[in-house]
Amino acid sequence: MRFLGLLVRLVAVTIIVNLVWRLLVSWFGSRGNASQRQAGSGDRERAGGALVRDPQCGTYVIQSRALQIGSGDHAHFFCSDTCRTAWMAAHPR
Repeated sequence: MRFLGLLVRLVAVTIIVNLVWRLLVSWFGSRGNASQRQAGSGDRERAGGALVRDPQCGTYVIQSRALQIGSGDHAHFFCSDTCRTAWMAAHPR
């Protein structure tokens, strides 16, 4: 019976520590990301380069790794060939 009480306390402390850890990580993580965002920009800047949004699925992709069609103001960037193919089928030229 004594062992069971100790086990219950250990589990309770573990859960509390886990919750506090998640709270701290989310709080400090959101503060760090806010300073990296560019206000009013459709693209986001990260350490690996500019992020562009896939028009098909909405995923952000590093521009240098994205699949691209078009150029200049008419450029579209995609996370995968599947999204590029689906977008091209929905938007024939």
